[in-house]
This record gives sequence, structure tokens and C-alpha cells, in this order.
Amino acid sequence: MIKYYIMKSLIVIILIFIVVSIIYSHLVINKTRYFVRNKKIDKNLKIIFISDLHNRRVVKKILEIVDIECPDMVIFGGDMVDYDIKSSKSFFELVDKIKCKKYYIYGNHEDYVEDIDSYTDMVKKKDLVLLNNKSDKISSNINLIGFRSDKDKYKRFKPVLLNKKDIINKVNKLDNKKYNILVAHNPLEFDSYVDYGADLVLSGHVHGGVIKIPFIGGLLSPTFTFLPKYYYGVYNKSKTKMIVSSGLGYARGFPIRMFNPGEVVIINLIKDKK
Repeated sequence: MIKYYIMKSLIVIILIFIVVSIIYSHLVINKTRYFVRNKKIDKNLKIIFISDLHNRRVVKKILEIVDIECPDMVIFGGDMVDYDIKSSKSFFELVDKIKCKKYYIYGNHEDYVEDIDSYTDMVKKKDLVLLNNKSDKISSNINLIGFRSDKDKYKRFKPVLLNKKDIINKVNKLDNKKYNILVAHNPLEFDSYVDYGADLVLSGHVHGGVIKIPFIGGLLSPTFTFLPKYYYGVYNKSKTKMIVSSGLGYARGFPIRMFNPGEVVIINLIKDKK
């Protein structure tokens, strides 16, 4: 009898813990800061990276962070909308209220918008640099490159993997004397970004694995890969560093985040004099 009550109490405690973690993950927007030093960086810059908004109504909380941080630029890393143009409301409100330089690349959900041409026309009327398969020089020695992957690379269950040539065909080769920042929505293609030679990669897409299992990691990727290898935080391979944001919104058809608050990423690029 005592064992029964102990087991019942334990189940209740676990359920309460899960419910509290879901509520917390839905109410809180974290601010995550990274310091990136490199000899090729010629100018200290502060970048805010925002990914996977999915029209979530958290504009006020994001703006509070942007106003406090006063970044040199804000980069939107894709999936700012969902499946239709109407779902751009939160994103466009955010764009209109942020006054610094703003860059934007498309993720897979932008490609799902039914009238993508009309959506792109709306984007071009905003104070945004649309960086789909384009680059921009943000200092004398820092290049910002936006890579927009093909729609078929996001297939569920059987994703089509990238290779270095796929990237070069869209955005050309890198000048390795420069510090090259690649904004690429899908972090699961990290090995290809390493082969390409990017110094820093900014990604999102995986929503932190939706549910972060303590001491294990993110549970699920949008392609229904369990325990995805690249789901959140910093990854280093060869000379490439990748920062993966857990994003802000919810997975389509599964509007839950657990042990996994949304986040706004702040990246301080720092000149390394050593």
C-alpha cells in the first residue's frame, strides 16, 4: 500500500514538472549570447539572430531585447511565416519596428507559402536586405552570405542531403582571406557547410528538438529524425563554427515546447589581436 502511494505521488510530481516546464517554455523568451573571436574579423560587431518565428505573437518581448542590446544588425534566419501570407503579420510588425540594418533568408516554410511571388514582393517593399543566395559585405573583411536550400532538401523521413557543389552553384566560392558568415536555415547539413569553408554558420529550423530531454538533448527534428545530431547551441568542426538557435515558434501540428524556451541569439564578433 505504501509503495502504491509512493508511486502515485511520484507520477503526480513528474506530471506537475512536465506541465510547469511546458508553461515556462511558452512564457519565457531567453537571450543567449555568444562571443566569437577570429583573426580575420576586422571590426567588432553585434548581431542579433532571430529564427523560426512562425507568426508567434511575441513581438513585444523580442523588441525589448533588441532595444536593450542596440545591435549593429538583425538577421532573420527563415521560417518567419507559416503556410500563407497572412501568417507574416508578426514578422512584418517586427521588421517595421526594428530600425537597424536587417537581413533575411528564407527557410522551408517560406517555400510553403502558396503565393510565394506575392510574398516576396511584400518583403521587397520592407526595409530588409533579402539575402537568398546572395552576399553582402558588412565590413572590409567580413562577408555575410545567405544560402537558400531547395525545397526537396527538407523532405520528411527521407531528406535529400546537400553537398559542397550545391552551395557553390548557388552562392559561388568563398574568399578564404575574408571572414565568411553563412546564414543557412538547416543545421543538419553542417558537414556540407564545413566542406564549403564557412567560418561561422547561423542556423535554426530544428526548434531545439521541440522537447529537450534533460542530459540527452533535443528529441525530434522537422524531418522526423529522433535525437538530431545538430539541434541547439554551438558546434565546431575543422575551422567552422555553427550556432543553432532553438527559434521562437512551434512545430506545425505540434504546438508544444518542453524544457525549451524560445530564444533570441546575440553574437558579438570580436577582433582577435593574437
